[in-house]
Amino acid sequence: MNSKFKFLTSDDYNLLWEKGKIVTYHKNEVILPENHPSQVIYLLRKGSVRVERSASGRGVAIACLNPGDIFGEMSLLEEETTSAAIIAQEEVEVSILEKTTLYSLLVSIPGLSIRFYQSIAYNLSLRLRETSFLLSSLMEKTGFSPQSRQRRTGLVGQDDIPPELVSEVELFKNNLVGIEQSLRAKQLNEAEAQGAITKACNMLVNSMREQIIQESDIEKAIGTYIFRETFSFLMLSSFIDRAFRQSCGYANDSVITEILSQNEPEGDGYLGIYIDRWIRSIPTCLALKNRGSIITETIKELAVGWTSANPMPVTSLVSGSANEILDLYLNANPPNVHVTCVDCDREHLAYAANLAHKLGFVDCLTFIQDSIFLLSQGCSNIPLPPQQMIYSVSVSNYLQDKELIALLNWIYDRLLPNGTVILGNFYAANPDRVLLEHILEWHLLYRCAEQLETLFGQSKFGSLPVEVHSDEYGVELFVVCTKAWE
Repeated sequence: MNSKFKFLTSDDYNLLWEKGKIVTYHKNEVILPENHPSQVIYLLRKGSVRVERSASGRGVAIACLNPGDIFGEMSLLEEETTSAAIIAQEEVEVSILEKTTLYSLLVSIPGLSIRFYQSIAYNLSLRLRETSFLLSSLMEKTGFSPQSRQRRTGLVGQDDIPPELVSEVELFKNNLVGIEQSLRAKQLNEAEAQGAITKACNMLVNSMREQIIQESDIEKAIGTYIFRETFSFLMLSSFIDRAFRQSCGYANDSVITEILSQNEPEGDGYLGIYIDRWIRSIPTCLALKNRGSIITETIKELAVGWTSANPMPVTSLVSGSANEILDLYLNANPPNVHVTCVDCDREHLAYAANLAHKLGFVDCLTFIQDSIFLLSQGCSNIPLPPQQMIYSVSVSNYLQDKELIALLNWIYDRLLPNGTVILGNFYAANPDRVLLEHILEWHLLYRCAEQLETLFGQSKFGSLPVEVHSDEYGVELFVVCTKAWE
């Protein structure tokens, strides 16, 4: 076991261990409660523990500690209550060192006090340095950076918009104005209005797609022109409004999916609800709404072949509110699986954890708050036992090739022999791509099957067979690969 306190010698650490009281805790047992005055420090000898804060949601781990870690020291030194709870992730063994014993050692052992406090200062400095270095990149990946949106002025080709496209856009606007007038005069029924608006919106998107193919060198200018001219109409849709304001990033991906799954079409004025129905009917929205069923069915199929009495271990990366997992346990005969849900958004995890508590199947799930982007940078360490299945339906859309390969390597190391990975990625031939990029400003990383196969080949999965399936809408690709027996 290595001490995580850089400047402590092995003799220092062994002395701290020997002077403490050895205590064993069982899985899910609370070792150190939150908001608890602590007069001791804990030295973790065996097993792992999770750190939970009530603000992050009941049962949501915000960090994990492993053998060699010390906890409770900041509360003791600051003489404040603990800022988080420490809970046994498995059976653990700790040495509990009383405050009086610690201070006695610090003053009686030459140099120990300096090494101890220097180690604490070093660890705090290291965490701050890592946070500062990764903050801007993390904000961009999760969609919170103000620089993540592309500029809309000064683009090449802004004065060279094809006349035929200008005519199509003007026709679109005139059509919608005419439909609105007819609705005001009650000259159109609901079905007629919906048909007319759906036709007008589809024609607009088709024209934009065709012009961008023909004039690819001024694609951004074309997209910006249509965005400006149609913004006041399209933003009448509640979904378009939410999707545009909800900055694109994997932290917000599940929000969009949840809106599609739970909310009914709505909008402002006479046109809003019709435009909202149209946008919800495009292939991408239909695919996002139904993507969870693909994962649910796959888990069920794998669980049928699972012969162990212990639950089949599954991990969902960027799980969001984990709707497809919660639905899995709500079935009359749920499969024998334990799912670990990992996401950077504490509100999503807290919602899922609290609902799991309420419905009585919280023991079937583990919730961990962490960033997959940091993991792909080698700056995070999610403790996972070997898994039979690890999946993510969205994270590949936001990771560059190098980052995705790093994530694949991490997944490979945590799969059981014969374990399966499933990753979803937006298809390069997505029929709604121009709409997503230029109107909603969803700037994703689209890939084709060949690109995904190449990335798997460059990872630890190497030459293992890879299956790439498209959903029924031609929107997303799902890559499936099974780790070979070792």
